[in-house]
Amino acid sequence: MTPILEKIIELTLNALKEEDLYLREALNQNSAYSTDRNGLLKINNERYYQFVIARYLFKYLNRKIGLESNYIDIVVFDEVDDTKYDVIIEMKRWMSSTGISEIGGITTDFVKLEKEDARLRLMLIFSSNPKSVSINENLIYLSEKIGRNIDPSKWEYASFDTVGINGNENVFWVAGYEVQQIPKSAE
Repeated sequence: MTPILEKIIELTLNALKEEDLYLREALNQNSAYSTDRNGLLKINNERYYQFVIARYLFKYLNRKIGLESNYIDIVVFDEVDDTKYDVIIEMKRWMSSTGISEIGGITTDFVKLEKEDARLRLMLIFSSNPKSVSINENLIYLSEKIGRNIDPSKWEYASFDTVGINGNENVFWVAGYEVQQIPKSAE
């Protein structure tokens, strides 16, 4: 994995971890949420995650960032020519109990990335599971279900401990996969 993609995964995880801590503290101080104080998982919304991450990238990546540029969730513009995309990022939540309902959207984004012109194309997946469940096993399962000849060993991921539904110990994780471009002649 390239250094900028490692950096984006690191910054993405840091942004979401800070947001999780903020929300858990806010919910702890709000008596209306006396039992349901699960932070980031309280707002299980891909668009919300996208904006939290973009805000963090604006501050720490030191590159020009675009949101929803040509229907791409986040773009990192070229350092020299800020009309060209250096890195494009699609993001998807993978949070349902079986994971099946999100597979179609994830596959669609992989296909979209394969067709886009950028130096690097990154698919980011957000998920959470009980600490007893293996992230690696989840990524193997996801790779098989996407059906795009994805090598499960090429996912990069990072995680942090959080609180799940009903106060259960969970792991929130971000996985990134570098998507290879399919030449236009091969489509």
